Amino acid sequence: MKHRKALIRSAVLGVLLAAPFALAQAAGGAAGGILDTILSSVLTPGGIATGLGVLVAGVGLFAGGDWLNERRKRRIALAAFHAFNVVEDIAAENPEDNGWDKAARGLQVVDEWMRANGWRPLKPHEQAVVKLSFSAIHGEQKAAQKASQSTDAAALAAAHAVTSSGLAPVLTGPQTPRG
Repeated sequence: MKHRKALIRSAVLGVLLAAPFALAQAAGGAAGGILDTILSSVLTPGGIATGLGVLVAGVGLFAGGDWLNERRKRRIALAAFHAFNVVEDIAAENPEDNGWDKAARGLQVVDEWMRANGWRPLKPHEQAVVKLSFSAIHGEQKAAQKASQSTDAAALAAAHAVTSSGLAPVLTGPQTPRG
């Protein structure tokens, strides 16, 4: 799918760059003078450098867009993870004052961090991703906490079974003389 889009973009760019020359040639004799004028002004070292710059910039915009998006996605995920921990730490400092929405506060922290580091503010779909990240991290923590409680309960039950049956049979096993 990406290759198809890149091919279409390249074709459109080629048409846009070639259109003035094709129109000048199709117009006939009077346009031939215009074409010669355009070519003579473009085929200077400065004109060639400008044309190559435009071409490289266009290719860079089309090819570099995916890289920028992936890098931004990684930064948003990183900021969401750290913002979640910051919000949780602040909430743990004062459990009585826990009336504010953690996801909204986390969004604010992520947005401020992105702007402070030279990125644009979060768009609505990116805000939804941050909220989803908060839910996922919170769910992961709750699942780990539940698994830990389950393991602790099983260990406590085993310890209780050993102590309630008495330690006498374990401690008074057969003794062999040392010597």
